[in-house]
Amino acid sequence: MFRDKFILWILLLTATVALVIWMSSQANKNAPVAVQGYLDLSAWNFDEHAIVPLNGEWEFYPNQLLIPGDILSAANKKRYMMVPGKWEKTQTDSGISMRGMGFGTYRLLIGIETTEQQLAVAKNYIRFADKLYIDGVLMGESGQTGESRDRYSPRNVPYTVYFHTNRNEIEILLQVSNFDYKSGGIANSLYFGPATAIAIYKNVQTSFEMTGMFISLFFSLFVLSLYMWLHKNRLLLVFGAFFFVSAIVIITNGERMFMQLFPDIPFELAFKIKNMSMYLRPVLLFWIVSIMFEKSLLRKPFLAISLVYAVYCAGIVVLPFHVYSQLQEVSYAGILLSYALLIVFLTFAYVAGRFGTLDKRGFQLFGAAVYALLLTEVSVVMSNENMTSNAVTNFNIIVVSVLIVIMLARQYFIAYSSMRQLTQKLQIADRMKDEFLLLTSHELNTPLHGIINLAQTALEEKFHKSNEETIKERLRLIRSTAYRMSNLVKDLIDAAKLKEDRLQLELRQVDLVTCVSVIIEVFGFLAKGRNATFASSIAPDARYIVADEIRLMQVLYNAIDYCLMRVQDGEIVIGSRREQGAIVIEIACEPTARSEAIPGEDSAPDEDAGVAIGLSIASELILRMNGRFERPEDAGCIRLFMPAAGEEDTTRRQIAASSQSSPQTSRISADDGAPRVLIASADPLNLEQLYGMLEMDGYAVTAASSDREAWTLVTRASRPDIVLLDVMLPEANGYELCRQIRDHFTHVELPVLLISARNTPADIETGISSGVSDFIARPLDAGEIRMRLRTLLSIKRLAKEAALNEMAFLQSQIKPHFLYNALGTIMSLCYTDGPRAGELLAVFSKYLRIIFHLDNIEETVSIRKEMELVQAYVDIEKVRFGERIRFELDADKQLYDCQVMPLTIEPLVENAIRHGISKKIGGGTVRLTIRSEGEYVQITVKDDGVGMTPAQVEAAFDRNQNNQGIGFLNIVRRVAHLTDKRPAIESEPGSGTTVTIWLPAARTATTPRRGLADESVIG
Repeated sequence: MFRDKFILWILLLTATVALVIWMSSQANKNAPVAVQGYLDLSAWNFDEHAIVPLNGEWEFYPNQLLIPGDILSAANKKRYMMVPGKWEKTQTDSGISMRGMGFGTYRLLIGIETTEQQLAVAKNYIRFADKLYIDGVLMGESGQTGESRDRYSPRNVPYTVYFHTNRNEIEILLQVSNFDYKSGGIANSLYFGPATAIAIYKNVQTSFEMTGMFISLFFSLFVLSLYMWLHKNRLLLVFGAFFFVSAIVIITNGERMFMQLFPDIPFELAFKIKNMSMYLRPVLLFWIVSIMFEKSLLRKPFLAISLVYAVYCAGIVVLPFHVYSQLQEVSYAGILLSYALLIVFLTFAYVAGRFGTLDKRGFQLFGAAVYALLLTEVSVVMSNENMTSNAVTNFNIIVVSVLIVIMLARQYFIAYSSMRQLTQKLQIADRMKDEFLLLTSHELNTPLHGIINLAQTALEEKFHKSNEETIKERLRLIRSTAYRMSNLVKDLIDAAKLKEDRLQLELRQVDLVTCVSVIIEVFGFLAKGRNATFASSIAPDARYIVADEIRLMQVLYNAIDYCLMRVQDGEIVIGSRREQGAIVIEIACEPTARSEAIPGEDSAPDEDAGVAIGLSIASELILRMNGRFERPEDAGCIRLFMPAAGEEDTTRRQIAASSQSSPQTSRISADDGAPRVLIASADPLNLEQLYGMLEMDGYAVTAASSDREAWTLVTRASRPDIVLLDVMLPEANGYELCRQIRDHFTHVELPVLLISARNTPADIETGISSGVSDFIARPLDAGEIRMRLRTLLSIKRLAKEAALNEMAFLQSQIKPHFLYNALGTIMSLCYTDGPRAGELLAVFSKYLRIIFHLDNIEETVSIRKEMELVQAYVDIEKVRFGERIRFELDADKQLYDCQVMPLTIEPLVENAIRHGISKKIGGGTVRLTIRSEGEYVQITVKDDGVGMTPAQVEAAFDRNQNNQGIGFLNIVRRVAHLTDKRPAIESEPGSGTTVTIWLPAARTATTPRRGLADESVIG
């Protein structure tokens, strides 16, 4: 029936504890009880039952503290009360029921046979002060009894009194006072018997408690030592605190050895320590459970329970006993309930096989310890109700401590065993490392000596123009040798992974056309060193294979490297064909032997031996990809036989790629202000992974599956802010597309993050030379991608902010340009023509209102506002120069709502007047034309002034020419941020000048998107 022995043992433990409790409760069942204040023990056999509980009806005198001589006078106030029991609701003389806080006197007569042996009475708990008289003699007291709180001093410490009597009747008189707890009276039985038996009973009880205390304290020190010296595990720290608190619980309860060892300790402090230890234990226990089961849904409820009892402990610290003790019974009932719930949780977790941080056996030990702790709390309740002795409680506490320590010791034994096994594995790995380093040093020694010899030869050569090519050739050989050495290191690492069977392969469909194009890009610089060329001959029906893309590229790298060492002034052909259902990839070099030796390359045979390591790894990789590797010695080539991708897989891949990456069906975030990301990749898995990750991060994502689609998306009006470019992108490859992007966009305008299959120095050099902004290698890491995207977008944003600030600075310099001239003219007119000066001031004030209204950091204004500024300037100049200045305007007023950069048109008109018309004796005409030209607004300023020479026209665009001022150069630089159309200047000396600029025809003001670069279109 019970297939799990653990549950069977738990049931047996429960039955055993229940049996012990039942036997303990039956121990004094046949003992005589007092009736109406008299206990007859004259016929009791003390040899068989030495100790007798003084239970039954005692005489009780409420609200009186009597001494032996006062009994007769108070006989009419006598009541009878059951002991042990509470005195609440006992009727007084006035008919009023007693409350829990009060005072009274108990009296009992015991009838015995006359004996000469010493007798004893053991008193346990009486709330909360008592005074014991035997035969009229004061024998013991705890605290100070009194009729009010002022005269009363609580203590409640167990004690035993010893006495002789020659009478056959013993009188016991007990004064009791309680002004601290809501319930008063004799809480536990008093015991009577021969002194020897009572002493033995008390000594056994005390020894048992001290043993439990020392065991718990020892376990606490043991666990805390483990925490301090071996492992900083917070679980050990909490367990150490749990054992320490358990030791305090033992010594402050039962016989209350703590208060007996320190008799002068104040009552409040002693009971704060006692009660805090009792309620800190569930706090620590539920903390332990929350650590062990961090992923459980009930972790937070357990922590909440722990927090509630921690708050109650804080109340114990700051409040007096008579205040916080009002909730003591409710709090203790909550402990029992929470322990019961914890047992239920552990039971369900055990059945479900969820053991938290423990294994099954450790969980069983912990569960048994928690169950024993629940039994401990139950036995405490039963002991308070005089149903069992404190020995059961102390025994349960020891069982709890032992079970937990066994669990911790077992865990550390397992950890120690694991460490020993790991040490053995590390020793084996250390020996393998030594062997690996020996092999590596041997293989690296050859190319290093080659580099040293080539460098030494180059240094010994005299540097003349005539031997420049020879030196370059040796430097190329050094770079080629260093590259091969880098590849050799990677091959040795892969060899170790293959030997330990730790190399993971991901077989899927691979496009040979894309792979070969990337290979040719990467090995271009090495081929130049051999004066060799590459040729691709991939058959259309032998294009797609099943392989691990990254490892296939590694195999092709090693094969190309092998062929490059055997060709000089030749060609390496990479082709494929179908053969009996498989795809044959052939890498052939023509000629198959070197046509001439290269100086300084005496180590070629050794290099061949080093390359053999890479080929052996390539052979093993091909074998693991279900292929075959051949290197015929007489054919001068390498053949790879790989499984062909099925037509259904190829069709499904193309459909999936087109459906996921088509611009028309691209998924775009709802936030129009989000940074736009273009993913250019033909791999559906990568697309899906990057799509999901970037969309969750709030990016607007678009995809392309080929270089043509990607270029279309890049060159449209709403181009992306950044491109994630897969180097394996068909039809060409990612490097070629990146070069095409860089021909039109800078790194700031459109960053490119390249996704490569490998991160060798050759791959990185090829990527950087093609214009990528950053580099990331497969397998893709989400965190790294996020970090690199944020970095590139932040650089883009900061670059644009710097450009905007620079434009604002340049605009601020344009404004004073004309002001000085106008003020100078007004000042001169004030001396010669006052009315004309006043007229000029009126026009000048209008000009100032317009120009000071413009914000230096405002990106655009309407052409209408710009024309108001132009008109104000022309009016001022007409006042200055009179009929010498003529201004004509030919503008399409439908374009007046178009947005342009502030101070774009006015400086052109100003330059035409200042540098063209004003220098001509007879003056002239300035004509401003504003027309629409496709998606641009064409602005032309023509004058018939003095004109410029071709050299002056070129100097106008030269930033190094300081005599041209900043006006026109400023316009050139600002317009470059919006369009790639360069302003045009047509001029002839004596005939005048025509300046034309083009601006985007934007009808509404543009708002920057999170500080990213503008969205201008390629012209």
